[in-house]
Amino acid sequence: MDIQRRSSLLDVPAFAQDFERLRTVSLNPARHTSENAHEHSLRVADRAEALAAVNGCSPSQAGWLRDLGLAHDIGKLEGTTSASKSVELLPRYGLTDAGFVELVRYHDVNLPWHISMTRGEPPSDKAWRKLASRADVFLLSVFMVADRVDCPGGWRANAPLVWFLAEAERRGLLPTAPRYDPEAEEHDVRH
Repeated sequence: MDIQRRSSLLDVPAFAQDFERLRTVSLNPARHTSENAHEHSLRVADRAEALAAVNGCSPSQAGWLRDLGLAHDIGKLEGTTSASKSVELLPRYGLTDAGFVELVRYHDVNLPWHISMTRGEPPSDKAWRKLASRADVFLLSVFMVADRVDCPGGWRANAPLVWFLAEAERRGLLPTAPRYDPEAEEHDVRH
């Protein structure tokens, strides 16, 4: 299925059914203010869509970011937080575009990479090159911020994310500097 032509991932019956089941998946309150994975995913999708708008993303990129918000944690239905389980389920919903799949696969890489860095074993240059060859780092960075929409203290309070964004920028992996706060952009436009 071409996700660029679909009006919403929620129009896919198999996905809509599984997505509804995310209401039964609780989240760690130390990491999320959302009540469950369903609410979290909807909030992330909304924030991703807002960030797509302030970053001037194309309609297809905005659609990817919104769908990524909805689908990124679908693997939690299987009782795991591993992004690989979400990736496994994507073909069931017709989501097979390699670029989209890689965004799902890498959407949470900032946490294990940050842990490795704090242990004195930072991700290698090769790992960063592999990431950049597989995923759109600009979209990934924007999405990672959206995924922290319900992070206690806000996305800036998430040390792994802040580190990842700074490192991606330092390495020149972001063609332009993403805008991460849609509210600030709305404020700037009005004044």
